Amino acid sequence: MTHNERVGVVAASRAMPFRGQASARPVPNPAAQAGAALLAGLGAVGKCLDSPACKRSALIALAVWASLSFWNITNAIVEQRPGAWIASATAAVIMLAAVVSSIAGFAFSALAGSALAYLKMDPLHAVQTMVLCSTASQLYAVWKIRESIRWRRVWPMLAAGTITVPLGVWLLSHVDGSFYAVGLGVFLTAYGCYVVMRPENRVVRGNAWLAAAAAALGGITGGLAGFPGSFVTIWCSLRGWDKLRQRAVYQPYILVMQLVTIACLQWQAPAGVSVAQNVSLVPFALLGAIGGFAVFQRMSNQQFHGAVSLLLVASGIGLLARALG
Repeated sequence: MTHNERVGVVAASRAMPFRGQASARPVPNPAAQAGAALLAGLGAVGKCLDSPACKRSALIALAVWASLSFWNITNAIVEQRPGAWIASATAAVIMLAAVVSSIAGFAFSALAGSALAYLKMDPLHAVQTMVLCSTASQLYAVWKIRESIRWRRVWPMLAAGTITVPLGVWLLSHVDGSFYAVGLGVFLTAYGCYVVMRPENRVVRGNAWLAAAAAALGGITGGLAGFPGSFVTIWCSLRGWDKLRQRAVYQPYILVMQLVTIACLQWQAPAGVSVAQNVSLVPFALLGAIGGFAVFQRMSNQQFHGAVSLLLVASGIGLLARALG
């Protein structure tokens, strides 16, 4: 065999697969393929929902929904139905609280709760109203910042808060929350004032255990007062993150805690009390959320930090007014 023939045989042998070589190739994982297909489908849905036509359709639908709700309230006032003026005042409170709270992404329940307390609304019904409307505004905000959310960073906090929400709902139904509201109100007011007046921001190093502890406290406050974001918001602000990273942590946390609170309220609430009674107020919350988020997008990190501090003060004052009113 000549040299050229030997070279050709060696090259051919290298090009041919050995016996059993095909079995060494990675076998496609059905679960991985299904997960990739699901993500691709969600991505396609997200692109469709982000299209200009879909956005315009959603705004038109929201405007029609809000108009129908406003028409029903107006008719109730004209016909002098019982509670008509209370319903109109509640809608105004919901929209204003949504505008202010959506600037920083929290404090909806603290702001709305103090006003609803002056309207003499039943505490359980008030928490249901605040949780449902806050959930709607949080859904909008989470959708807007979805690309910045890192769920692996958030899930330990979600687990800790989910465990403690039922305890907060149980306390709401069985314990007088005025002492708790006073204590939390004083703390938030004092801390917010301290943050506003201190000359520089201090960055705190954290870990998953401290984050979970803040989330567990937020679960209790969420079930008891419809306000799960207080301690988690403080924790995120102490980390020294920019405005988008902070909201990418506490915004999905608040949303999930609101959903868990709704489930617990439905389970533990007395017969005849339904969250569906407050669906007509949701369009007012969404309109306020759209306006507040537009302001957030135009803020600098320093302005956002100041807004968070002021909302903490407003939240504390709102809780105090609710408890002492």
